[in-house]
Amino acid sequence: MKGLLLVIGSLLSVGAYAGDSNHIVGGSIGFGIQDFESGSGQESGGGDSYDVDAYYRYMFNENFGIEAGLFGGTGGVVTAITGLFAEVDNISYKGIRGTLYGQVPLSESNHLYAKLGASANRLSYDVSPIFSSDVSKSVETSGSDFYGAVGWGIRFQSGIGMNIEYQYVPVQELKVQNFNIGMSYRF
Repeated sequence: MKGLLLVIGSLLSVGAYAGDSNHIVGGSIGFGIQDFESGSGQESGGGDSYDVDAYYRYMFNENFGIEAGLFGGTGGVVTAITGLFAEVDNISYKGIRGTLYGQVPLSESNHLYAKLGASANRLSYDVSPIFSSDVSKSVETSGSDFYGAVGWGIRFQSGIGMNIEYQYVPVQELKVQNFNIGMSYRF
């Protein structure tokens, strides 16, 4: 434990300021909710979800950039329980995304930001009768949708950044809303 604290302290105390670089890589993990609507518009499943996100960002200047990333998620603990009472179960999604990135500085190291763009994604789920463990059919669909996020971030002089973010990610019939915590490195 002392070794881990020493490594983290060393990384955060590096004297060189990495703010002049245009390249940032990062990732985040999160927890949220997902709602599934069938083709008829009725909610057929949902619950909680876990997600992961990894990205590369190129900054045009201090406030604007573009971002490309990979994302994916699946149902959580509550979803596993509610799946017993829903027609749709075992929901998972993954995809790639491209976004425009903009930030508003709050101080030298703190900022608020937004990401707006599109995703190419794949959604998979099982359809089964309610109160049955038999799977009638497994469905896998592909499409493209909106991708949006807003958040707060802090960047240290070492180039390491931390952030918290709210993501709104519609994936075809699935609407996902996540709260993520992440880390990034400006190099």
